[in-house]
Amino acid sequence: MSEFIGIDVGNSHTTIGYWSEGKWLHEWRLSSSRQRTSDEWSVLLDGVLSRLGGFEDRGIPCGIASVVPHLTLELSRAMQSLGYGLTVVTNTHLKSIRLDYDPPTAIGPDRLCGVAAAVSRFGAPLIVVDLGTATVLDAVTSEHVYIGGVIAPGVATAADSLSQSTALLPRVELEFPPRVIGRTTRHAIQSGILHGALAMVDGLVEKMKREVGAETVIATGGFAELIHSRSTTITSVEQTLVLEGVRLLCTGEWS
Repeated sequence: MSEFIGIDVGNSHTTIGYWSEGKWLHEWRLSSSRQRTSDEWSVLLDGVLSRLGGFEDRGIPCGIASVVPHLTLELSRAMQSLGYGLTVVTNTHLKSIRLDYDPPTAIGPDRLCGVAAAVSRFGAPLIVVDLGTATVLDAVTSEHVYIGGVIAPGVATAADSLSQSTALLPRVELEFPPRVIGRTTRHAIQSGILHGALAMVDGLVEKMKREVGAETVIATGGFAELIHSRSTTITSVEQTLVLEGVRLLCTGEWS
């Protein structure tokens, strides 16, 4: 497959990627607004894709992994109006990994794509850590069995909840403070959020390693680089992991 358009719809952002020449050449991040109609998505998508220059072949295959059902429908309508066919990732696309989860239909498409891309590239067993709106850890055994994982509040979600639920605690920039013990309110909040997230991720990974026997831990998502910079368990960061999974599953190159 020489070209592909992948769409990863998260709760906060929608990432659109253009794959060609054996790699992801372009990526765009848009807000995942629930109020946006299919007509509005059509205008946005047409503007995004037209920036590639000479991009006039409407026969290029497209795939989408979405955790927002309403946006799946609106984006599908938008792509159809632009002349593109769109494959929506479901659990039926993943055949090389057995899903030991109850029920399999409850697994988010982004989780399916993440583990598919990770196992395709790194083999199994492994753990995938997605640090987005939610912090999600998934495990695959050496027998290529997906056995579930952990879902926790994401870094930004925790920060938003703290500032919105308290009268005196401000919203702070999400960067590691100089030391764990904060000597200002800003540093104390940063420490609680980021060192707390770091300790949670490393602690959970260590416990999951004992259950799944994995040493390979792949991170992705908006906060992956930040947490990886201090992590003792994450082995590498792959920011296009979900998009790559969309491509592999929708084209059948790896399923």
